[in-house]
Amino acid sequence: MSSSSRSSGNLTADGIVVTGQCKLVSIHGINLHATDMTVIVVYDNTAASGKVVAKMAIPGLTSAGSDQSGATVNPTATSMEYDMHGVLCRNGLYIDVTNGTPHVTIEYA
Repeated sequence: MSSSSRSSGNLTADGIVVTGQCKLVSIHGINLHATDMTVIVVYDNTAASGKVVAKMAIPGLTSAGSDQSGATVNPTATSMEYDMHGVLCRNGLYIDVTNGTPHVTIEYA
């Protein structure tokens, strides 16, 4: 038997991911803002309240400059992944995003 999951697609702002019972499989995020940190909170709910099932803070881009050899390096982004191992959420999934320039996907079953 194989298992599969659905993806929220690219999320950049607050919103409902899914309503009703589901399993939270994973969260992937990147912040493309030059300086601001992005904070992402995922709730077992259809609003930004109630039970928090995950929270991640993703720093802004690292500065451009030179590496140890003197070569120019461009700003780079930090990406993060949380493997949630199928956490059961009874009410749905809601994402609350604060600051930055986030790009987030949420996988659920």
